[in-house]
Amino acid sequence: MPTKHVIEQAEAYLDGRLSPPERKVVEQHLADCQACTRYFFNLRRLRNELGTVMKQTLGNLNPPPALRQQVRQAWQENKNPSRISIFWQISGQTLNVVGTLTLTIFLVGGLLWAIKGISTKPLNLSKVDLPLTRPSPIAMVPTALITQVKPAPSPTTAVKLTTDAPIAYTSLHESLSLPTETPLKPGLAMPMELPNEVNSSPKPTGLLAFTIFDPHQQTYQIQVLNLNDHSQQTLPLEGVSDPALRKTETGYRLAYRAWGKPTRALLSSDLTGQALNQVTHFWEDAAPDWSPIEDRLIFASQRETDRKWRLYTVWGDGKAELNLRREGKSPTFAPDGHRFAFESCDSSHNHCGLWLGSLDNSEYGSTPFLEDGLAKSPAWRPGGEQVAYMANPNDNWDIYLVDSNGQNGQRLTTDGAIDGLPTWSADGQWLAFLSQRGNGWGIWGLHVATGNLQQLIDLHGLTLSPPNQPPFGERSWLDEQLSWVE
Repeated sequence: MPTKHVIEQAEAYLDGRLSPPERKVVEQHLADCQACTRYFFNLRRLRNELGTVMKQTLGNLNPPPALRQQVRQAWQENKNPSRISIFWQISGQTLNVVGTLTLTIFLVGGLLWAIKGISTKPLNLSKVDLPLTRPSPIAMVPTALITQVKPAPSPTTAVKLTTDAPIAYTSLHESLSLPTETPLKPGLAMPMELPNEVNSSPKPTGLLAFTIFDPHQQTYQIQVLNLNDHSQQTLPLEGVSDPALRKTETGYRLAYRAWGKPTRALLSSDLTGQALNQVTHFWEDAAPDWSPIEDRLIFASQRETDRKWRLYTVWGDGKAELNLRREGKSPTFAPDGHRFAFESCDSSHNHCGLWLGSLDNSEYGSTPFLEDGLAKSPAWRPGGEQVAYMANPNDNWDIYLVDSNGQNGQRLTTDGAIDGLPTWSADGQWLAFLSQRGNGWGIWGLHVATGNLQQLIDLHGLTLSPPNQPPFGERSWLDEQLSWVE
């Protein structure tokens, strides 16, 4: 059977020129066709290898479709596949533009000739005309000093969350001192200017999900706070944590990590615990985040035998799971639903900090944009190119903000108490975060542009993390996450 569709759709997929439904069709097709999957992987690897050479010679990390088409046509005009043999021992630095194009002709042509013999069921996809814009390669930013933003607290009435038997929680950092200026790790630059807000008295709205631990039942619970009327509800499922909220056309979808038996994996349901769906099948799967454009999850897992954290993506119905072949934790999608930020280091455990990857090129194309080993829990700003995160220079956890290219670093909180686990409101104007400021644990909201700071809910006296025992192991508040939707 002709396999032209495999070549065309593979290139369109890797270029990001397919719509979300079309990407899903491709991924499901690859799951049914082992030969297609093998050659798809080879095509992606070849593009990555060629991309490095193209960048050195032409300044283009990924050859555009037009150039690849010219290369393919040139090869077809001069091809003799039975006699093609290449033995390459020249370093990329010695190649000139002419040599690079010649090598590209032979490599791409050889792969396309190999794909010709695949026989599989056709993909029912329509042609896509609008390509997805790709980010520029990320450059490292030198170390700089950061100035502090002192938010002007605004008194408000916070929701008080209690249990029948409140349990005191001891702070991990007591009597913290905060310097006037804090030097940043490599990767942060000068503070950024934030847009002015029209509304002088903004108020947070939407649904905010978080986790507490019930010491009596020895189990996790997910709480959902409605900021519109300050009501709250408990997800009627026990033993669940790591909430990730998504607003759908018919309501809300909540993904979470389940610790119970026999099901210990990533699950999803509505806010009543109904329409329950098992998304993954490994109990180590954690920290899910929904794509802002489609029914897709990205998550981290220690499922491999070496127990290293790696990144995966899967559709909300549990189909077409994909190993992104990248070590990392705490992934967060960009507004385009294609890129994502995450915690990681390189293969030598250097350049630790926040990295930028994409769904089609995470293995070779991921790059660090904030080289700071203290940076944790990134949260990508909806509709923008900023990433919030937490870090603890001088043993003091605070909230920071940086552009996705590593520029314009800014410190957003300066309190001596713990501030961490940032999450954005749907409009990208508010940051919610866990904090021990005041009388104890609570969740606070910061309007980034105006500095308006409000306590959204009081968690004083509650336990946030389980004891060090099976099945939880050694966990603390650092391993939790918040989620906020409109």
